[in-house]
Amino acid sequence: MPKTTKVAIVTGAARGIGAGVAAALAKKGYAVGLIGLEGDLLRQNARAIGAQALAFEADMTDRTALGSAFEGVRERFGRIDVVVSNAGISNFDLLITMSPDHFRRVMAVNVEGTFNAIQASLPHLMESKGYFLGVASIAAALAPPGMAAYGASKGATENLLNTLRTEVIHKGIDVGVAYFCWLETDLVKTGGEHPAFTYVREHLPGPLRTIAPVELAIKAIVNGVVRRKRRIMAPGWVGWALALRWFVSGNPSAYKSQMPEIERLCAEENKKRGGPDKTMISDPLSR
Repeated sequence: MPKTTKVAIVTGAARGIGAGVAAALAKKGYAVGLIGLEGDLLRQNARAIGAQALAFEADMTDRTALGSAFEGVRERFGRIDVVVSNAGISNFDLLITMSPDHFRRVMAVNVEGTFNAIQASLPHLMESKGYFLGVASIAAALAPPGMAAYGASKGATENLLNTLRTEVIHKGIDVGVAYFCWLETDLVKTGGEHPAFTYVREHLPGPLRTIAPVELAIKAIVNGVVRRKRRIMAPGWVGWALALRWFVSGNPSAYKSQMPEIERLCAEENKKRGGPDKTMISDPLSR
């Protein structure tokens, strides 16, 4: 590999956004390290990319395994220039019945996992004066019912990355945050199996209810990585929604008439699945 080749790490790279970003960055000439839980899929993706790709099976909450994966990429390719912290999971339930274990798991993967990726990457990014991108969500701003854990985790992720940007600016490292709405990923598809999730999404106003192709996010991330962007948003209207966040976040009036039906659907689904402990939406570490 030429010494000038840039090296990117993508977490949650087994499927969805992460797998697509890893492949697209490879086409741009990057060597890529793919990190996630599903080893067979990761290795399959790496083989499809070719000799400039390497797969590591690691849980984002396992600091030792994650650190070893970063060191493995550094050892193989000689440097790390870009980290795309994409791994994430979600659940769907109301706060009154949400499983504490599910709440902790979402926060651990989405927030602690990002924190672990930051600490694993900084020694390498300081050497390369590189770029760290974390994936947040429009859920950080809109706070829809049933998505308290996911929205809180993405709000925390956003703040974590904004703070990181301030702390490393003098080291030549750039930090970006990506915001997306509903995408055609396993996380959203699995969520669609929960009737209350579907009801909430279908009753959102205008474009907020639409599901965009995952390729839109992949293209936006790759463009953002190349340009070292501070904010990445897709579809385009997400920027307007974020700008209006103080007018819509936590505003209950839009949901006042809908909440009885949402409560009923959640109760029925919890009973059907055997309780709130069984209603996790997605727990492969990928989107």
